Amino acid sequence: MVKLQLLLVFVTSLLFQGSKQAQYSLTNRIINGENAAPKQFPYQVFIEKHVNYDWKPNCGGVVISNRTVLTAAHCIKDSIDAFKIYFGTVDRTNIYETGQQRLIVKRKNIIGHPEYDPHELLNDIALIRLPAEILFDEYIQPAKLPDPDKLYDNEIGVASGWGISDRDSWYAKNNLQYLNVTIFPYEDCKALVHKYNYAKFFPSSFVCLKSSQGSPCKGDSGGPLAIRNEDGTSTIVGLTSFGVSETCEPNMPGIFTRVSSFLQWIKENE
Repeated sequence: MVKLQLLLVFVTSLLFQGSKQAQYSLTNRIINGENAAPKQFPYQVFIEKHVNYDWKPNCGGVVISNRTVLTAAHCIKDSIDAFKIYFGTVDRTNIYETGQQRLIVKRKNIIGHPEYDPHELLNDIALIRLPAEILFDEYIQPAKLPDPDKLYDNEIGVASGWGISDRDSWYAKNNLQYLNVTIFPYEDCKALVHKYNYAKFFPSSFVCLKSSQGSPCKGDSGGPLAIRNEDGTSTIVGLTSFGVSETCEPNMPGIFTRVSSFLQWIKENE
């Protein structure tokens, strides 16, 4: 296989976009998060899209192997002809940032789940096949896939992304943000969501966060909900999908795509 040393680059302006689905909000920011440090989230990627001859900020994603990145299906549109993926990035504006690398991926390498439902946000997962192997180092490492038989209920995880960090702000942070979170048991989350929309279909492929003083919201879409392992590695539990609150209230649960529900699909397509 061809191995490619990716080029150092910085990310230019960042304005996240999200489309409204019913009363739900596609997730685009970390509310009340903290600044990440270099090497803290080596599996995290930032993705730009190429639309109408221009590169525009798009979503987050997760490295799971030297040839594969996961993101949300709602991040990929038929009009997108290519993605630019940023690896090893913390400060997106720093052209001299150590460890930052990039790779352009054509549309043919992007696979959305065939049963993705944009209205109910079901099966909100996509896979990006990289045209060359990533060279792993201390800044870029894969997240492990989850145990198919484990729900991770009440475990402490972390959500991360470059989204807007204040509900009253239109401007994204330059530095990668993260938020320590607790994973909500499925039945408890389902009951809470149904308090706001009793008709909302809530499959077992959803995983969500307990209410806290922080929240992901609108443009961190596709980014990771991960568990830190004792050996220093991380396991990807969910991909940021949508929020129950359109205004990203911290006391409302954020909904993620449960990665363990799609392990066979990932295996067949990576």
